[in-house]
Amino acid sequence: MIKKISLALASLVLILLSYLIFLLDINDYKDNFENIISKKANIELTIDGDLNLDLGINTNISAEKLKIKKNNILLIESDEFQASVSLSEIINGIFDINSISLKNSKLYGINIDETIIQTYNAIAGRRYTMKNSQYSNIELIEARGYFKENFLYVDNIKILTELLEGEGFGKINPSNESINISSNTIIRKNKEVREKYSSFYPVYLVDTQLPVMITGNYTNPDIDIKISEIVAKKLKEEIKNRAIETIKEKLKDKIQSDINIKLPF
Repeated sequence: MIKKISLALASLVLILLSYLIFLLDINDYKDNFENIISKKANIELTIDGDLNLDLGINTNISAEKLKIKKNNILLIESDEFQASVSLSEIINGIFDINSISLKNSKLYGINIDETIIQTYNAIAGRRYTMKNSQYSNIELIEARGYFKENFLYVDNIKILTELLEGEGFGKINPSNESINISSNTIIRKNKEVREKYSSFYPVYLVDTQLPVMITGNYTNPDIDIKISEIVAKKLKEEIKNRAIETIKEKLKDKIQSDINIKLPF
């Protein structure tokens, strides 16, 4: 009996996989995919390229040329998009997304990297003029999240820009289009970034955590990086450490001096 049930289940799985591989065209559900995400996130999602279905260990949907708009204002565009989805729901045209990845994206409304460069150099008494204030170039965004009580909660988001890399969390309220994302980032030390910004490169902030807060709304995001406070804190630590080292050296010299006096040779 158990053997018959196992054979029946194996046959069912085989039939399902055959259907998904040979008969199911994921692009038949492309409109559903765009509409579901658009409705839940209160945005306008369009995908110019075809959808691709990968039935690996994790079921993934990928595509090229994704655009996100709000009231016909461009918010994000990405060269590559990938989402981890629930396989059992796809057949019914339902897309339960577990995680998402965007590669080579433009985040419109703010330039995160150049905002940091400009703020850092203003503190240092140097004037840096932004080359691009319209959008941020983001190499990679990876995020996991879930919808609960009309909020999109982001459990873990990884961001990689030309200048920064970091991880964070937060939530988005689609009904009023508000954003609240908090992340800890560090300055990247690759040669290309150093050469691009030259003397404006924030060398003093290397290996220092930079808390970044992204708030505001879809069409007018705001970034808060308390660089002046971070620099002040770091300077205080350096002054404190130098003072401790100075005291240690003086104590060492005093002790050595006392020893030299007391010894008869």
